[in-house]
Amino acid sequence: MLLQCAYCHKSFSVAKVTQTRGKGIGAQIQCPKCQAWLGRHKSLTVGKIAGFYIAAFAGVAGYFMDNVMHIVTPTIILGVILVGVMHIMDHLILIEAPEDASSQDI
Repeated sequence: MLLQCAYCHKSFSVAKVTQTRGKGIGAQIQCPKCQAWLGRHKSLTVGKIAGFYIAAFAGVAGYFMDNVMHIVTPTIILGVILVGVMHIMDHLILIEAPEDASSQDI
């Protein structure tokens, strides 16, 4: 899988990432080409996770409960739409620019 740096706009492989900091949703990686620290939008990531669980719980509720399909079906659809939209919008953002930006050929 290739990622694109928000600072130098060059693509790099996930396998090339050697420097990381933080854990979970707030984890950050360092671009191997320009040394900029990159991360994800926390609110978009939380929205993506919430949409997935909303759709999953609605599907389980619809499977085990009778006469709730008029509520479950739109809830599953909206949950999947939420996941899709958040996934499209969720890109790496620049957290911290490299210290020596003058020597970078961008």
